[in-house]
Amino acid sequence: MKKLFGSMAMLIATLLWGTAFSAQSMGMKFLKPMVFTTLRSVVGVAALAVIIIAVDLCRRRRISFWGDAATPAERKTLLLGGIFCGLALAPASICQQWGLIYTSAGKTGFLTALYIIIVPLAGIFFRRKTSPALWGAVLLALAGTYLLCGGIGNIGKGECFVIACSVIYSVHILVIDRYAPQCDCIRLSCLQFIVASLLAALGALIVREPWQTADISASLPFWVFCGVGSSAIAFTLQMAAQKYLHPVTATLIMSLESVFAVLGGWIFLHEHLNGIELLGCGTIFAAVILAQLPTKPAGKPPAAPDVRG
Repeated sequence: MKKLFGSMAMLIATLLWGTAFSAQSMGMKFLKPMVFTTLRSVVGVAALAVIIIAVDLCRRRRISFWGDAATPAERKTLLLGGIFCGLALAPASICQQWGLIYTSAGKTGFLTALYIIIVPLAGIFFRRKTSPALWGAVLLALAGTYLLCGGIGNIGKGECFVIACSVIYSVHILVIDRYAPQCDCIRLSCLQFIVASLLAALGALIVREPWQTADISASLPFWVFCGVGSSAIAFTLQMAAQKYLHPVTATLIMSLESVFAVLGGWIFLHEHLNGIELLGCGTIFAAVILAQLPTKPAGKPPAAPDVRG
């Protein structure tokens, strides 16, 4: 039951991320990448703060920044988890925004989905066991994303930004896998967006990206949607889901982001799917189903090494 909840939560998060590609692409017509990332992150912080207050009131407990983290050790874990997640999230989001300026949404979806390969490879260094079925599903999902987005083609500036985004998102997934089981997911997610918004704002000031009131106002629907849906809700669902899912299973469900990205482009940007792209969608769904099939218990995997300072 917990695995089903985790899978459904991750699927909803992936749907929000996929449709957000359209909003991000349209937002780039008005704002620069770091300004857009700052605004969506601030909205994410505000939305999560409201959720935290509402949950505390419903549970009739004192509203607290720390929540259930009562001991110094628990508070340290929550704080470090939020900082490390934010340190990974900010550059990943910025690289993806830069990539959307120079390359198509379909190719961005494919390249971003490379984390479905990077995560299990990186997981080896954290002594995470990965079954042969999951490895097969990874390869199947990679083939599906290739069919869906028509391959890589020539690697240019935009593609390099998105590949960098994929690598950093892989780190983000592994950091969440390390801290989410020990923390309040809503507070952990709020902390990561506080860190991400500060980093993005600092970067915008350093490179002197313009903050034009007219452009911010014109793009408001796009960064508000990304802030509430793609950031606050989706990343919190991701953290909750990863409490119950193997990180490779989580990334395979997240590979559906490219499917939803293409569907979002079809609905909102009037893009169309051909037969090969539809075959790619079906192949990715098959990979996700394969990843959910029961396997023989192989014993409890060794704990990940302690990365706290």
